[in-house]
Amino acid sequence: MKLANKVALLTGIESETGKAIALAFAREGAKVAGCCNKAESAQETLRAVEKAGGSCLIIEGDPGKIAGAKAIVEKTVERFGGLDILVNYGAARRVVGTIMEITEEEFDEEMAADLKSVIFLSRCAIPAMIQRGGGSIINHSSIAGYGVKARALRSASKAALNSLTVAMALDHGPQNIRVNALLVGPTLTAELARRPEQLAQLQKEAALKQLHTPEDVAEAVLFLASDDSKHITGVLLPLDAGRSLPTF
Repeated sequence: MKLANKVALLTGIESETGKAIALAFAREGAKVAGCCNKAESAQETLRAVEKAGGSCLIIEGDPGKIAGAKAIVEKTVERFGGLDILVNYGAARRVVGTIMEITEEEFDEEMAADLKSVIFLSRCAIPAMIQRGGGSIINHSSIAGYGVKARALRSASKAALNSLTVAMALDHGPQNIRVNALLVGPTLTAELARRPEQLAQLQKEAALKQLHTPEDVAEAVLFLASDDSKHITGVLLPLDAGRSLPTF
C-alpha cells in the first residue's frame, strides 16, 4: 500500500472530488481526516471510507481562521497520532465576471478559500509533519491561474495560489516537506453530466476530447501524496485533458 501508516487531512471532503480523494487514500492504507462546515454534509464520504475498510474522521471547522485551522490539525493528530499529508482542496465559488463586476463580498470569500485557508491550515500542519520527518502538501488549483476571460477573480486567486505553492516548496523543502499544486480543468462530475450540451462543448475544447473524472483527480493527488513522487516539489501539474495547451 502506497500510504500505509500515513495520516492525511483534506478540506472539501464533502464534495464529490473530496470523497474520491478520501477513498483513494483509504484504499492505499491512509487514515483520513476531513474538515467541512457541517459534519452532516460529509456523512456519505464517512460511510464510504468505512465501508472500504478505512478510518475516517470528520471535523467541523473553518480553516480560513487561525483558531479554526489549529483546532482541525490538533483533532487530527489527537485521533490518529500524527499528520503526513495535507490536501488543500478549497471550496471557492466560481465567480463569473470582470473586475468591474466583482463585489467586495465575493473577493473576500474567494481569497479566504483559495489563500487564507491554505496558508493557515498549512502553517498549522507543517510542525506536525516535521515531527514525522516530513510530509506532502497538495494544493488544489486550476488552469484558470493562467488567466481566463470573464473569470477575473478566479484567475487572480489561482495564480496567487500557484505562486504560493512554489514559495512554500522553496521554504519548507529543507524540512523534507514537499509542496505541489494540481491545476485542474473542468471535471466530469455528476452535476456536469446532467448538462449534456455544456459537457459536449467542454469535451470538444480539450485536446483529448474528453474530461477527467473525480476519480482521475484522486489518482493524481495520490501520486503527489505518495513516495511515487518523493523527489517532486514545487510542481504545477495540469490535469485538464490538454485543454490549456496552446493552439497556435
